[in-house]
Amino acid sequence: MGNSRKEIRGVPVIDVEALMSANSDHEVEATLQDPKGPFRGTIDELHAAATEWGFFYIKNHGIPSNQIEAFRSVVRSFFALPKEIKNTVRRRQDNARGYFDQELTKNKFDCKEVFDLTGPQEDSPPNAALYKRVIVNNQNQWLAADILPGFRKAITEYYAQVVHIARRILMLFAVALGEHVNFFDQFFHGTGDNDEAEPSRLPVVHRNSSSLRLNHYPVSSDPENTMGVYHHTDGGALTVLLQDDEVASLQVFHRASQEWHFVPPIKDTFVTNIGDMVQIWSNDKFVAPLHRVLASSTRSRYSVPFFHNPSYDAIIEPIIVGGNEKPRYRPLNWFAFVREKIEGNFANIGQDIQITRFRIHGDADNIPWEK
Repeated sequence: MGNSRKEIRGVPVIDVEALMSANSDHEVEATLQDPKGPFRGTIDELHAAATEWGFFYIKNHGIPSNQIEAFRSVVRSFFALPKEIKNTVRRRQDNARGYFDQELTKNKFDCKEVFDLTGPQEDSPPNAALYKRVIVNNQNQWLAADILPGFRKAITEYYAQVVHIARRILMLFAVALGEHVNFFDQFFHGTGDNDEAEPSRLPVVHRNSSSLRLNHYPVSSDPENTMGVYHHTDGGALTVLLQDDEVASLQVFHRASQEWHFVPPIKDTFVTNIGDMVQIWSNDKFVAPLHRVLASSTRSRYSVPFFHNPSYDAIIEPIIVGGNEKPRYRPLNWFAFVREKIEGNFANIGQDIQITRFRIHGDADNIPWEK
């Protein structure tokens, strides 16, 4: 066992400087389609990382170190506020945006507190054309400007930057799977702009259900019997995580060795992992990794994951199927699927909502979110 463990390479670090510094999608497309271009090695690295780990670091992502440190300071300042102030923007079961400290994963309470938000599409009441098909009343909740000056500005600026990073990374996934560079855009555009009564004026990049989460994992008095977050996969397409540089508690399950491995923080990098929707789209060529966060008895930990998620009305099914390959999943409606997962964050609903329920030849009875 010891020898096999030594042979396992760590979660790889991928340099994405050329990808992020390209001035336009056209430039990215032209470079990605060149089999001898500078991205060829990057695509191969990504394919290997997504196949073995489902996790990888990215460096030279384009956000300066001083901005990252200032952003981390803003995150810590929010969680340092008194509980009664944080509760003024508390999440509700009909609004998944805001502060919360009683979240469940795998029907067990996590040792953490969070603040969830999304892009400008949810800054206004949820009656815009983009959301006429959406049942929940999601709307960003912001503290009064005088409570934490600069908080909203720092969050929205960071959000815009990480949206750009996630979209560019997904372009690499498209090419790695043999598709056109902008292939995945169709699942993130939404159809709100087709509503004649109230056309959406939002940029295309905001017509989706992506979200940003601020995490605080406090010191635990019983770390052996609690978890920061219990083992799970991410439900969306791609997660871009800003780790705490001082605390190593994130672990990923390595399928080949059947062992848990730490994903230690590396300064000036993001940790990126694929989600369930990429697993379905790729027909299991890439598999969303199980991961978890250990509780600590010595230090608090802060992290900020960005979840790059499809449009609410997207239908997800295997679309990268070649030759004699058969689809392994039934189609699912993204909004209905994620709504059930959100409900499971608030209460034990008696079942764990996973994509395995949509496998062909699986149990198809009474699945409310199936197409």
